[in-house]
Amino acid sequence: MTELLDPHQLMAKMEVKNLAQETPIILEGQYREAYDAMLDAYNAGLYVGLIGPVGSGKTALCRRFAEDLKRPFEWVTFSDLVRPANLIGSFDPTLVFKYGYAIEAFVPGPFTMAALSGGVFLANELNRGDEYVLNSLLDALEERKLYIPSLKRWFGVDKRFYFIAAMNPAEARGTRRLPSAVKDRIKVWIQLGYPKKAVEQKIVEQHCGEYALKPKQIELILEIVHKTRDDAAVAQPASIRSSIALARLAAERAKRTNRPIDNQLLAQAGKLVLREAIGMKPGREIEPYLDALFTEILGTAG
Repeated sequence: MTELLDPHQLMAKMEVKNLAQETPIILEGQYREAYDAMLDAYNAGLYVGLIGPVGSGKTALCRRFAEDLKRPFEWVTFSDLVRPANLIGSFDPTLVFKYGYAIEAFVPGPFTMAALSGGVFLANELNRGDEYVLNSLLDALEERKLYIPSLKRWFGVDKRFYFIAAMNPAEARGTRRLPSAVKDRIKVWIQLGYPKKAVEQKIVEQHCGEYALKPKQIELILEIVHKTRDDAAVAQPASIRSSIALARLAAERAKRTNRPIDNQLLAQAGKLVLREAIGMKPGREIEPYLDALFTEILGTAG
């Protein structure tokens, strides 16, 4: 019999009241270099731009950076749908009835919260944002003052406020050229790629600690994933998330079927994970590519 759930009781039970938890990240290799560069930039009062492909660990690195600074962390992922109100804030209609268009009825957005509290703000995928929206950040970044049009008032920006922009490479689909006024506010540029196999193996192990995966099995998974990153036929390669997903899915399937994680099982799990995780260049089809990839590395297409 299906249990009847009271949605309000369920929400009260599952509400997250403490967001303070350590972000798991392996601070080695490029991540250590990027972290140190971010720390130097922070101490110098310079804003940072992180450039790297989807799933290369940019967000996790920024979250960990804010945690180590013991500052609040706010972020917005930019797209055509993001408007200035999503960053700055807006009036709550229910509170307007009580207070009118006063500050008591205004709900600050993530950028406003970070600016006023001295937090770290991550502008995720900044180069997917509309120029009109990006321009709403300029005064706070340059003059350390934030104008909230809805309130027609200026507010000082806390001196501890820090801004980080994370961007996909310029050639990635859906990106725009950053307006020069915005780009000029970002003084330190850090390039991230996908990690080397040794670091990525530690990342996979960290996210799959409950499974008894052997090093050789993880090595095969990484060989598959890294092959997609070096193949000229692939437009969008597999990310770190794909490595983790493949490892976890293979381990769970082995547990459910009571069989070892052999090459055939890895190929089967790999197809389920990579089918939509990678994008092929025009004229290439995914299924024949995966069959050839698994046959080359695992000796079987599954």
